[in-house]
Amino acid sequence: MPVYILVPFGVFFACCLGQFWLLKRVRDALIDRHSDEFLRVERSSFFPMGGLYRYVYGNRHKALNDPELSKRIRDLRLLYALAFVSWLAIPVGLIFFGT
Repeated sequence: MPVYILVPFGVFFACCLGQFWLLKRVRDALIDRHSDEFLRVERSSFFPMGGLYRYVYGNRHKALNDPELSKRIRDLRLLYALAFVSWLAIPVGLIFFGT
């Protein structure tokens, strides 16, 4: 296996670690400025933080008209997309460049 195939693994690992920090920032923004919305989101899920993941994927945050919260959610979505692309780069790299 070529060594350069470890680059997408490193990017994916960094994205996995970064998601916790960005999700905490979204959670903190909801708690500080929109506590009633945070309680509604978390009560909608059986698992802790499960409602927050669904909230990030949806568009309910746009109704709050909070540009900082929207920016944090956009950053988190971009991180998810980067993690997905890096994860797909592994088999593509192995198919085309690996031997």
